Amino acid sequence: MSSAVGIDLEGWQRLVDGLREAVFVVDPAGVVRVRNAAAADRFPRLGLGGHFDVHVAGRQHDLGEGWSAWYFTDSTLDHAHLRLAGGTSRELTLKTIVQLAAELLGEHCVAVVPATRDRLEWWRCGGGEPTVVRTPRRASEIAEVLTGTAALTRITSLGEGSWGVPEDFGCALAVPLGVGGALVVARKGDFAPNDVERVRLFGKHAATALESSSRLTEQQRTIEVLRSALLPLPLPEVHGVTMASVFIPAHQRAMVGGDFYDVHPRTDGSATFALGDVCGHGLEAAVHSGRVRQSLQALSLVETNPVRLLHLLNTSLRATGSKLFTTIVVGELVPLANGGARLSLASGGHPAPMILRADGSVHEVSATGAIVGILSDVRFSGEQVTLAPGDTLVLYSDGFTEARAHTDRTELFGEQRLRAVLKECKGLPAEEIARHCEQVVLKWLDRDDHDDLALLAVQAV
Repeated sequence: MSSAVGIDLEGWQRLVDGLREAVFVVDPAGVVRVRNAAAADRFPRLGLGGHFDVHVAGRQHDLGEGWSAWYFTDSTLDHAHLRLAGGTSRELTLKTIVQLAAELLGEHCVAVVPATRDRLEWWRCGGGEPTVVRTPRRASEIAEVLTGTAALTRITSLGEGSWGVPEDFGCALAVPLGVGGALVVARKGDFAPNDVERVRLFGKHAATALESSSRLTEQQRTIEVLRSALLPLPLPEVHGVTMASVFIPAHQRAMVGGDFYDVHPRTDGSATFALGDVCGHGLEAAVHSGRVRQSLQALSLVETNPVRLLHLLNTSLRATGSKLFTTIVVGELVPLANGGARLSLASGGHPAPMILRADGSVHEVSATGAIVGILSDVRFSGEQVTLAPGDTLVLYSDGFTEARAHTDRTELFGEQRLRAVLKECKGLPAEEIARHCEQVVLKWLDRDDHDDLALLAVQAV
């Protein structure tokens, strides 16, 4: 597409296609020979070959021999489009849409969008703060716009609905706001032709912004639901003991990791508890830890002995095709009538639990066993201990003992330091023991990268 007078129309087309401004190239006879996408959006009725007749202020650039280029900028709409593009949530985007529409396009604006349970949301703004009401879905004069079958509808009577529009309004325009939604702009007087095009163009950008933010909101909701299933549950009350925990994933923005703990009370007053560490990091490890926790909870309904429970767990995980191994300590807790509790413990390749006695002494509970979830021929041994009132069992993941010093990344926190920290907790309740261990190791790390951290303190009362 070229011209005998030397105007390179193809070159002009390539040049203006990416501009935000609406641009036309007009020949000496006043015929449009080039227009970009922004011009097509803003002036949809003026196509190639049409007579250039635009009654809007613009910049003219003389190209010689009667040819000219026209540039049209709507700075207020451009600014509005940028604000809409920054929306990250459906609710915030809808508020922004009605606020901007009320400021720029009309005296009152309503965004009607579908909600859950076959209801409609009416987001309204008349110059103040946006408000929202929800109603059952009903047919209305904007039905065609709501279903996306009409690009723009002029309304002279709103009829029923939660419009919140002053009774003396003169006219309203409705444009689609995504599938099943509409943006309605009302004012006392009529709309000039250029105002109609501004409403239509604003609606187009608003619909795009709402679709994008709605998708982000739905993705975030899905992530939250999935993440909630992977996070530790609040510790339950168990007769005869008090409990406290630490859970700090390596990836704290995601708030999930491969470490986990669980406590499951039974109706007879006893309880099964566990703390484990899935090999790996991030989401894959977190998902597998969720699988381990669900399997353990189900199996503990039919088996209470920790050694047999680990055998069943190993068989169950191998049957799922597990590619990640797990280290874990499983215990059964039985409160004693005269105070304290009897514990049965079994370990699958996990760091040995420690007991802080009421007199301040600390010792390990030796319960050996293989890692869980990979090998077919595994052996686990059990150990029984008794907690007197004031004694505390501490289960922990290797994120504590393998934490690297911020001053020397080759130096590990180690079991001896953990023992010393526990000795400092003589006479403290379970909650303060857990918090002291957490504070000491975080100071040791000083914001450096670390593995997942998990700890469970079980104190007899």
